[in-house]
Amino acid sequence: MLESKRKPILAPPRLKKKWDVYIDSEQCDGCGVCASFCSKELLKASENTNSRMLHFIEIINPEECVGCSQCERLCPVTAIYIREIDLDEDVNDES
Repeated sequence: MLESKRKPILAPPRLKKKWDVYIDSEQCDGCGVCASFCSKELLKASENTNSRMLHFIEIINPEECVGCSQCERLCPVTAIYIREIDLDEDVNDES
């Protein structure tokens, strides 16, 4: 068999991705649009209030987030931010 000098253009896909979900509790007005569209039902209204005396949204179990970004797109006050956690960095940090 001949060896090829060609390299793949794209990186091989990762089997599991992790997502970091940040909710700005001071900016959130607790409308609940994000919670109603979350496919995994990970968002809920907090019992605590922010400085405007509004019950903000909080994430229940961030490890189960699939990164669909529906909540981020639909938030009318842009209080939710989602970013992919680079698993390669985590591996390098541990060693």
